[in-house]
Amino acid sequence: MINAVKLGLHLLEVEITSKCNLNCGHCYNRDIKPQDMPVLQVINLLEFANSNGVSRFVFSGGEAVMHSGFSEIATFLLKSKLALKTVLQSNGSIGKKDISIIKAFDIIHLSFEPDNSTIRKSSTKYILNLARHFIDNGIYTYLFTTIHPGNVNEIDFLVDIANKHGIDLGFNICLPGKKKNLQFTLEEKRLITEKLFELYQQKRILRFTSPFVAILKNQREEKFVKIKGGCTAGVAACVVLTNGDVIPCPFFRIKAGNIYEDKIEKVWLESDIFAAIRNRASFKKPCNTCKFLAHCGGCRARAFSETKELNGFDPECLC
Repeated sequence: MINAVKLGLHLLEVEITSKCNLNCGHCYNRDIKPQDMPVLQVINLLEFANSNGVSRFVFSGGEAVMHSGFSEIATFLLKSKLALKTVLQSNGSIGKKDISIIKAFDIIHLSFEPDNSTIRKSSTKYILNLARHFIDNGIYTYLFTTIHPGNVNEIDFLVDIANKHGIDLGFNICLPGKKKNLQFTLEEKRLITEKLFELYQQKRILRFTSPFVAILKNQREEKFVKIKGGCTAGVAACVVLTNGDVIPCPFFRIKAGNIYEDKIEKVWLESDIFAAIRNRASFKKPCNTCKFLAHCGGCRARAFSETKELNGFDPECLC
């Protein structure tokens, strides 16, 4: 077993299946061939995470409950005494499963969209009722919304209705790639970030994890010494895809290694991709001279998309 401090991996997300019953316009997985990760491999990753100080293991997809061995995985969790927390991400299809199976997971993450969304078919009433059902059965459940131009004007509605029902709600902002219909202007993104940060300060939503929150908090260092915050992708978290590829985060789908070619700990500790992400001192100007660098670092997915360099400047910086 590798020393947990040396490993430094705190969150491991595994896309156990690429199968899904929806085809959401902003999904990064919509063009991937349907496949499942073998159950034994999922269990191997769970045991690795549990033995190496990983605090949170996320089951995602696709739609995780569509994995052909989902019940077998849940049964393993029910019989095991794991130190880590398990999170199950779902678009709501999880509601078709027996509650005894759902209790295998510590935390349920439910996607939450307005009824009139042009991105995906959704029912706020159904998701709210499902969340309350899980909560009433002792399972911590929260709602999560990805903000895009089609729902940005619904933020207050979503927050109000979640607060009314006593259900936690979190947000992120869509990384659209080349999808022009999902893009915000820099000023729009600034206003959204400020709004979500204010809602968090009011304790109306869960912590908003944009690296640029460091700027709003004025978390600055006169000289960069080490990473103290910002995006955890490749720094304290990574994702394993159904085919075994290891990537920094769901939105930054660049291969750092593969668990069928090398052990995951070797990929995590020795990948050139992860080394570049962690070396913030090497980031290009103006990032490398920014006083917020230790607490921010920008988004490497956006930086790479624009500059084709892992250490490039994030063009959506709020400074």
